[in-house]
Amino acid sequence: MAFFLLCLTLFTMFFLPTYFFPWLEPYQPLRNFAILALVTFTFSGKKSQTPFFSNKINVLFMVFVFTQILSAAQLWLTGAFEIFNFWLKIGICYYLVVKSAISVNKIIAICFSIVSGILYVSYFSISTFIINYSPGMRAGGFGWYEGANDIAIIFVSVIPLMLLVANATRSIVVRVLFTFLTGVLSFNILFTGSRNGLLGLLTVGALSLIFFKKVPSFVRFFLIGVLFISVFTVGYTNVMQRSDLSTGITGDASSENRFDQWRASLRMLKSKPLLGIGPGELPSRALEYGGVKGMAAHNSLLQVFAETGLLGGIAYSLFCFLPLVELRRLKKTSEMSDVGINMYKFIFSSLIGFWVCAFFSNRYQYYILYILVALLVAIKDNLINREANLN
Repeated sequence: MAFFLLCLTLFTMFFLPTYFFPWLEPYQPLRNFAILALVTFTFSGKKSQTPFFSNKINVLFMVFVFTQILSAAQLWLTGAFEIFNFWLKIGICYYLVVKSAISVNKIIAICFSIVSGILYVSYFSISTFIINYSPGMRAGGFGWYEGANDIAIIFVSVIPLMLLVANATRSIVVRVLFTFLTGVLSFNILFTGSRNGLLGLLTVGALSLIFFKKVPSFVRFFLIGVLFISVFTVGYTNVMQRSDLSTGITGDASSENRFDQWRASLRMLKSKPLLGIGPGELPSRALEYGGVKGMAAHNSLLQVFAETGLLGGIAYSLFCFLPLVELRRLKKTSEMSDVGINMYKFIFSSLIGFWVCAFFSNRYQYYILYILVALLVAIKDNLINREANLN
């Protein structure tokens, strides 16, 4: 029951039911499902035997969340409560994924829950934008995925999860279905006109297909070739038809003013190095520091440093990039489980894809980032380390 509630919470997190049923919003279904899942988990269910704080990535996550709340509290007390409520949902899901993903099947179930929540977004996007496509139109979604860049980020991030499920299943039907759905999401990204999205698609597509061992090598490399051709024909054409690009691949306001915002972010950090200027404050205060008012930093790392200070920025940076160090260590340890290592690679590909899209944008509050890192921690602590100790 506890694990089912976790999967239901993750589905809710990515499906965004309050968009379709606005009357649900006052009831905060995501937060309440998360709390119910935590309570149920506390009294039942198999749990990871690895202490939560024994992994330094989990410690860094908690430090970052603490600095977010503390930074918001310096502005106004109600702001701290709002930030606490936001991170409560993510924190519970992060903790439950780390402690509950103790087997291959449970990791697959978590990936399936995330993917299931995202699939309707693609249907909505294709039926709303692509079927009625005209040159210059950018495919988007709804809610958190309304913008073209936003829908591209989430699709890039879940593509490796879909191929992970296809690679892990023994059912040919499921394998074919999820491979087909991966193609659907990739097709959708081509029409977003998102430069970061296309680069992310190339990255996760190539990496995931290399790790996809259930398909012959010649088929994988053929699909990689099709992917590159699609990006540099259909995808590139849609980028060039964007009305906001006046000088080719660049020339839009965000790229032209990006360096000004980066310098403003650094001035904010210099001015308030301890707690930053407060979460979400950068666009409204950018003009005070020589930037463009109303424009975000267009760099998730700089935004975190400017808004949360040195401690929060360092904790966040290490939290995001320590999984790369862990992967290098795991690859050098030959006795580790091939299944665990391969799952780690798929999910790490998702994390890489997220950062390819998010580095030049402002997406540090996106749920998918924290769930991906939680899965990486769970695989290392609950699968790979456990099997190594048994050996």
